[in-house]
Amino acid sequence: MTTQDASQQQTDRKGGDQRTGPTVVVAYDGSPASATALTWAAREAGCRRARLRVLFAADVGSGQTGGEEVLEQAGHEAGVQLTNEGAAWAAKVEGGPVEVAVETDVRLGDPTSALVEASADADLLVVGNRGRGALVGALLGSVAFSVTAQAACPVVVVRGETERWPGPGHPVVVGVDTSDGARAAVEWAADEAILTGAPLVLLAAWSPPDILATGYGAAHMPDMVRRSEALARDSAEASLAHARESRPDLQGEVRMVREKPARALATASEDAGLVVVGARGLGNVGGLFLGSVSHATIHRASCPVAVIRTRT
Repeated sequence: MTTQDASQQQTDRKGGDQRTGPTVVVAYDGSPASATALTWAAREAGCRRARLRVLFAADVGSGQTGGEEVLEQAGHEAGVQLTNEGAAWAAKVEGGPVEVAVETDVRLGDPTSALVEASADADLLVVGNRGRGALVGALLGSVAFSVTAQAACPVVVVRGETERWPGPGHPVVVGVDTSDGARAAVEWAADEAILTGAPLVLLAAWSPPDILATGYGAAHMPDMVRRSEALARDSAEASLAHARESRPDLQGEVRMVREKPARALATASEDAGLVVVGARGLGNVGGLFLGSVSHATIHRASCPVAVIRTRT
């Protein structure tokens, strides 16, 4: 194998035809964080009646001794072993997919690029929030954040050391405002709530403009505070009404919080099964953009976070 060939991504898939039906892809490298993500993804795939693709990606680098081919072979063998173990585990998760609906995917190369490429034909991409496997450069860690800004499908970052799943006792919480990203997030969150049997909470976090605290603005603060709250409430209630138009069985409510959005979402995540945020991403390595709220949420939330991107 030439040096040029070695630098290219290598793939090895085992399982059924991944082009048929919905697909959930989960990044797995054997670390505790990826194991938690695997369990979450298995339940999500079962709920969606989707195929589950267990994906391992690692940049094995170039060695000073032994040659690149030896490193690549070792990396590939490790990936095959890990994904086979992960697939066997996923097939045993309660509520997860049946064994024939689980497939494996081993790729050598840049992990972020591998996951972004895998997202092109996936309905959902699931990653852990931190952790690294035995191989240097294996999945997760900072990769998770980069992928949320570039993936072609929704991404769930499974945070925390224990499994948290949306259901009757753990609502799907979605941050809402007047942006296109928030509207897309509400639609996705509403579908997720229906799938999992969880109530939907539209969190409208609002606060009056900072300029009102001093000078001329202070005299008009009571009126502007009322207007700010009314605008946030009207927007959230309109979003809920729109979501209910095609989902008459949706159990949802608007929750008003006078707080900065990132902090409000972090607080809400303490009881939520899933927090959903909208984000606008540029979709390339040179220009990552998620926005301050989505960025803060995936770093601070105490439950899984779904990032729903809209392209510009």
